[in-house]
Amino acid sequence: MIKQVFSELEISSVKKETKNSSRIRFSIPRALTYQFSHKPGQYISVQFDTKKGTHIRTYSISSEPNNKYIEIGVKHIEKGIFSKFLKTKKTGDKILLSNPEGKFFPSRKNPKKLLLIAAGSGITPIMSILKSSLKNEPETKIALLYSNKSFADMMFKEELQDLKDKYIDRLLVNNFFSREVQSTEILNGRITKDKIEFLQKEGLIDLDSVDQIFICGPIEMTTELQSYFKKFGIAEKKIKTELFFVTPTKDFKIKSKDLKTTESKIDIIMDGSRKTFFMKRNEDFIEKANQFGINIPYSCKNGMCATCRCKVISGKAKMQKNYSLEEWEIKKGFILSCQLEPIDKEIFLDFDII
Repeated sequence: MIKQVFSELEISSVKKETKNSSRIRFSIPRALTYQFSHKPGQYISVQFDTKKGTHIRTYSISSEPNNKYIEIGVKHIEKGIFSKFLKTKKTGDKILLSNPEGKFFPSRKNPKKLLLIAAGSGITPIMSILKSSLKNEPETKIALLYSNKSFADMMFKEELQDLKDKYIDRLLVNNFFSREVQSTEILNGRITKDKIEFLQKEGLIDLDSVDQIFICGPIEMTTELQSYFKKFGIAEKKIKTELFFVTPTKDFKIKSKDLKTTESKIDIIMDGSRKTFFMKRNEDFIEKANQFGINIPYSCKNGMCATCRCKVISGKAKMQKNYSLEEWEIKKGFILSCQLEPIDKEIFLDFDII
């Protein structure tokens, strides 16, 4: 597990992208260059305080890897805690950011063809992958399918246009609008498997020769397209997905009938030391650990980011939700601790195994 470390970075600019979104750039001090080095498609966590306590939120990095700055795209949510906090900040202010994390990045060198699919603010990590690949991989050709409610809702539209003009032979962009009618019928509505099938038949995308596919958007779109690509015959390792939003669970309550005890002893290895605490069946793992002075790394607490990933060494535990671990990780015993359901009376977890 990569240790989560927070450091203060200064806001160098805030640019309004749409009515409900902004692009925020942070300057990277020379002393923190290594800490904030990242791969295209990764995310950072923002830690901030309000009257209600300390909060952590994750945001994908939209900038390509460089040593001078790091940039995130933020969708403003009405009554959102971070949205309210951000309104109090200006250029020159400092905010706590974690080192970059995540597995949503190209896994092979010199890809010849990439298919990138994004909906709404899901474009943020896709932009990092797109810009980095076009700049550093001269033979790579990219097809981007981008869904929004309307043209006005599109984040990064000016930058995308500039990239299309600069890489006219290497970048194809299809914009889909669900609430704005376009002259080309196939581009009306959300991105679906039927639209993907049409684009394939018309030769606008080439699934037979694609090296990797990246999908970032709501769970319904992501799971539908992921299933379609697998049925088409594309290897699972070539398909990478990331969810930008999942409706949070209001209350953490374990309802599993498999529980063998009302209280479990939890032993964990973290940073080379062993720690122990007890939790009852309806308690939140991360909050309970914190009560015992154990700071479990996390970002979303909703099964999306895998920051809290650990391995079950002994005992039985289950996950309530999982939107980030791959099948091979689950088979090897990895689990998202924020979603942990204790089953046995004693459970041993290792947070140091990568």
